[in-house]
Amino acid sequence: MSTAILDAEKIPGQSLDIKTVIAADPKAVYQFRAKRLAELAEESGLAEYFGLLEQLVGAQEKVSALYGEAAKSCFGPQPKLDLSQSQPMAQQHFEWGNYWQSVLLELISELMPKVSTDLHVVLKELAKAKADVLQGYAQSMLGGRFAEVPAQYSLFIWASLSVYWSHWAVDVAQHLADNGEAHKRLCPVCGSHPVGSVIKEEPRVGLRYLHCSLCETEWHEVRAECTSCGESKGVFLWAETETNAAIRVESCDTCQGYTKMFFTDINPRLEVAADDLATLVMDSHLVEQGYSATTVNPLLLAHEQEVEPRLSEELQREKEPQVKVGDIH
Repeated sequence: MSTAILDAEKIPGQSLDIKTVIAADPKAVYQFRAKRLAELAEESGLAEYFGLLEQLVGAQEKVSALYGEAAKSCFGPQPKLDLSQSQPMAQQHFEWGNYWQSVLLELISELMPKVSTDLHVVLKELAKAKADVLQGYAQSMLGGRFAEVPAQYSLFIWASLSVYWSHWAVDVAQHLADNGEAHKRLCPVCGSHPVGSVIKEEPRVGLRYLHCSLCETEWHEVRAECTSCGESKGVFLWAETETNAAIRVESCDTCQGYTKMFFTDINPRLEVAADDLATLVMDSHLVEQGYSATTVNPLLLAHEQEVEPRLSEELQREKEPQVKVGDIH
């Protein structure tokens, strides 16, 4: 893995005359993610886990495509939002109720016939959980307190929250885009952490957008500063290849944080959540260097020691990059 020191002066300035917020098309997001998970399954060394994720994201796609009375039954009435608020869909800024639990039941119904016996038991337990208990889990997760939720439930609860939030976030994101509003570190729509940075080919090559881990909204962030603390000095890029790598990691010596960058202008097949999960070796290397992730992956949320997929020792040795410090690329 090679590194390059980035100074703000060396990065071309970007015009602010761009779309600051991009609303998601939830069905398209989930469809693309499921396809990418299927592509990555075998080469990841985690085929069974990726297969489960593909089924879950496929279920998200199906529920997100509901319309008419089916959608009304699942998502409830449009929530009352104060669009003058910063992050109007942050959980503390509107009455979101428990309509997301209908989404959860829909996802469970889709998954039940497809999963293993062990997961079938987990999903059955989750389907029978009391509404107030589920609501407590949701509040904990939306507050970033993932350890307060049983590890076996986290993935499915967040998937349900994501479908609900992304369903109602579209108009909010469009409103923010029309008003040129954005937010540096957290999602301008719901206040959640990003999954990672996406470097796009359109609307202009090289623009960076952060992708929300909850509502799937994307918002613009310049490439001359850390996405977490905003510092423009002491920023490094890490990559497994020395030139033109499609996936790189940006670290900051000020806050000791890091986030991955997915250059879809180089490889349009990349999908931020799926490819983040498929490149855990890069995370391991950055953690060894003393950095911590400033992002959240919706496909990897529960207690690390219990559900985080681990690479086999053989695969780890095969994929472990050689570190070269100071290469400029």
